[in-house]
This record gives sequence, structure tokens and C-alpha cells, in this order.
Amino acid sequence: MGRSGMTSKNLDKNSNKLNKKPMIATVGVMMTITLIGKIMGVLRDRMQGVYFGTYSAEGIAFMQASFLPRVFLDIMFASVFSASFIPVFNRYLETKGKEAAFNLAASFLKIILLVSVTVTVLMILFATPIYSLFLDGESLTPATRELGIILLRIMFPLLILSSLAFSLTGILQSLGQFNIPAAMSVASNGIILLYYLIFIDQFGVYGLATAFLLGWSMQVLIQIPFLIKQNFFRINRQKSKSKDRTALIEIRNLALPVMVASWLGPINFLINTRASVNLYGGEHGLVSLNMAHSLYTVITGLFVLSLANVLFPTLSKLAAREDWNEYTTFLRSSLRGLLFLLLPIAFGLMTVAHPLVRLVFEGGRFQDTSVDITATALFYFSIGIVGFGLHVILSRASFALQDGRGPLVTSIVAIAINFVLSFTLAPILEIGGPALASAIAISVAAMGLFIRLNLRLPENIWTKNMTVDTIKMIILVILMSIIVRFGIGFLGNLLTEDTLLDRVLMIALPAGLGVGIYMTGALFLKIPEARIGLDWMFHIMQRFNICR
Repeated sequence: MGRSGMTSKNLDKNSNKLNKKPMIATVGVMMTITLIGKIMGVLRDRMQGVYFGTYSAEGIAFMQASFLPRVFLDIMFASVFSASFIPVFNRYLETKGKEAAFNLAASFLKIILLVSVTVTVLMILFATPIYSLFLDGESLTPATRELGIILLRIMFPLLILSSLAFSLTGILQSLGQFNIPAAMSVASNGIILLYYLIFIDQFGVYGLATAFLLGWSMQVLIQIPFLIKQNFFRINRQKSKSKDRTALIEIRNLALPVMVASWLGPINFLINTRASVNLYGGEHGLVSLNMAHSLYTVITGLFVLSLANVLFPTLSKLAAREDWNEYTTFLRSSLRGLLFLLLPIAFGLMTVAHPLVRLVFEGGRFQDTSVDITATALFYFSIGIVGFGLHVILSRASFALQDGRGPLVTSIVAIAINFVLSFTLAPILEIGGPALASAIAISVAAMGLFIRLNLRLPENIWTKNMTVDTIKMIILVILMSIIVRFGIGFLGNLLTEDTLLDRVLMIALPAGLGVGIYMTGALFLKIPEARIGLDWMFHIMQRFNICR
């Protein structure tokens, strides 16, 4: 699919133009719902830090047991949902109608359920060797190992629940329903927080593992009423089994090469975790790295994943229509908006890493040493925020084109870079080493994907105007970071009582000033995304009746 070979069909341009105001409102509402869920997720992690710290056997074992099933989900199924099922499902919606698409989805769900149950049973039976391979370390105590294996067996059914939840999410998002999938984390985190508030002292870490299973069950259950409303369970599925089989084979063929390409995030973090397990004498490193990564993904995921989940069905439909000009224009505007958001987030998060970790996590068994180590990891993770965001969007763009080779090659290269750098830098930078290795690797992968997509599309994604505006953004975020850093130092000398209000003000006031400077400067320098950002805020306020 070279530039010379990609020609747009003679479609009615008026019908293909995307209405950007509804898109802005959709993303905005979705981000608001996601924000609530992410805040609840941060509170969940804070409770874990307060009760178990970063050094206790319970804290380390639980972090291990909750981490590995999610990694296996990303390794085994993430590509199937994003790269294979959603594009084919959207093509069926576009060309064959809802009934044929639902027939395909029902068959797909049966296969996902069968595979996830089989893998879960095997993982439970062989939990001990799996733990030894992925999670064990020389510095871990026998008590930590024993507890980690028990909790791993309890929590591996997360693989079944999460695979079902994300399958249903793909269906609803393709049907234009974004708010309910965005609310999944609100439901699951609500159950877990309720457990912390009422039952943690009575049932401890074993009950917490069960609460996680209940929370993920709720992610599945809240989506079912909306699928019923779409008549998903009523449509006759006896007509086109042979066509379903052909489509499922297509999904399988698409998934196999892209599966490896989707391993970048989970395998890289698995490598980072393995490199950190023996740091600090087997204490602090593993849990601190995970908590820093969790806070990092909460902040970046709020913007990046919300945007990606809305963009991907649209990119898939434009690719199915072979409307390459509109596809390129849509992707270009998405990347511009992403850079406008992520550059200040990256610089800002590096600037406020330490006071932010203190505010969010400090308390109970999570004290000064845990704060320092976790903040260091968060600082180095933040270097890769822009690379992470670009990689997510560019991966979706490649998957929409049903291209697995580009993501495959870039992921293999990035995983190799991360492996070498994680174990090389860990003795030098300690917890910062694996985090920095991850940031470098994801940035390299994003650059590789960008170059490949730019060569495949009929016109350049990157333009001169984007270069000029990006330089303006970088100048503004450097100025913003200097002012925020000065503000934190000034307030640190002024607010000496170290109350919760003091900690909030020490971040909120400089951050608010920094955002104001960035937005004002962007408007003054005539960066288009600044005006779009104001429109987004106006639409959000309208949607929630804050203004009329």
C-alpha cells in the first residue's frame, strides 16, 4: 500500500467529514468519567500503600499476584481486541449490517471465553514455576514467595473477567457507546475501595484479592444491559456460520503477527519489574516501581486512552472506506492535539513528582523512603510520556490499516533496547534505571511507527506548521516548568506545617499557574489546539449544565 497506490474513492466528502464539535464533547465527557475512575484507582493504590507499604511480604506478594494476570492479558489478548476484532467488526457494521456484525461478535466471545478459561486453569495448576520464572528474586523471603504463589492462584481468574470485559467494550465502542466502557473502572474501583473501608482489617490481603475479582466481574456486568438495549442477545445467529468462520479466520490471521507487536508495553514492564525485584535488598523496589507506573498510567491514560478509544473506530472505518486523505487529516489533527496535551504533562509531572507522590501515597506504612524511591521512578517514567502517547495512537492507526509488520518490528527492537538498558542502568540509577529504560524504549518504538506510517500514506503526516507549533510548545513547557519549580520551592518555605491542605496547595497553586501560562502563551502564539482546548472546556460545562 504505497503512496502511489492509495487513491481515495469518490465518496461524498460532506458525508465523510467528521463533526469535530460532537467529537470534542464525546472525548471530554469520556475523559471526565475516566478521570473519576482514575482518581478512585489512585485512592485504591494509596490504601494499598497505607496498609501494606512497599516492603512488607503482603505488599510485595499482592503486587506480584495482581500484576502478572494483567500482563498475560496484554500479551495474549490485547492485540486480538484492538488489531483484529475491532477492525473486522467495524467492517461488518459498515458493509454487512448489525446482524452480521453481532453474529461475528458472538462467535468471537465464545472463542475468547474458551481460550481464557483454558489458560487460567493451566496458570493456576502451574503457579509455582510461573512465579519462579517471572516474579522470584534472590532477595525475596520464603514467606513472600509462599504468599505470592497463593495470591497468584486466587487472582488468575482476572484473565477471564478482563478478556470478557474488553471484548464487550470493543463492541460498545464500535457502536458509538463510549461512556459505559469508560465507567468500568469506576465500578471495579468502587468495590475495592468499599472493601478497604469495611473489610480490610477482618479479611486482610486474601479478601483483597477476592475483592479485585468482584470488581472485575462488575466491569463485565455493567455493560450487559446496554448490549441488551442494542438487541445483541436477540438477533438470530443461525444464518451465516460459514461467513462467521471466514471472518474468525481473518481475525486469527491478523492477530498472530500483531500479537507480538502488542507485547511492547507488558513485556517491557515485566522486564522492568524483574530488574527491580532485587533492588534495595528486595524491599521497596518492586512495589515502588509498580506504584509509580500505576500513577504514571493513570495520568497519561486519562488523556491518551480516552482519545485512542474514540479515534480507533473512526480510523478503522476510514480505512475500510479507503478514504486515505481523510484518514491522514484525521490522524494528523489527533497527533497535534496529543502533543499539545502531553508535552506539558510530561514536563509538569517530572517537576512535581516528589510532592505528588507524597500527597497521593504517604501515610501508614508508606513513609519517606517509599516516597523518595517511588518519586524517582515516576520522574524517569515521565520522560517517556510523549513517546507512550504517540505509540498508542500510531499503533491504533497501524492496526486500522491491518498492518502488523511495522508494530512487530518496532516492538522487537524496543523490547531489546529495554532489556539491555534495564539491567545496565539498574546498578547505576537504581529504581530510575528500569524506568528510564522503559521511557527510551517506548520513544524509539513510537518514532519507528511514525516513519513507517508516513511512508505508507499518500501524503506526509508531519507538516512544517507542526514543526513550528511543536517548537512553540516546547518553549512554553520549559518556561512553565521553571515557574512551577520556583513556585514549589517558594511554597515549601512558606507552608511549614505539612498538613494535607499544605500538600495540596504546594502542587495545585504552581500547577495552576503553569497551566495558565501555557494556555495563555499558546493562545498568544496562535497554536490552534489552544482554541480547541477552550472549546472542549466549554462543551464539557454545557454537557454538565455548568454554563448555558
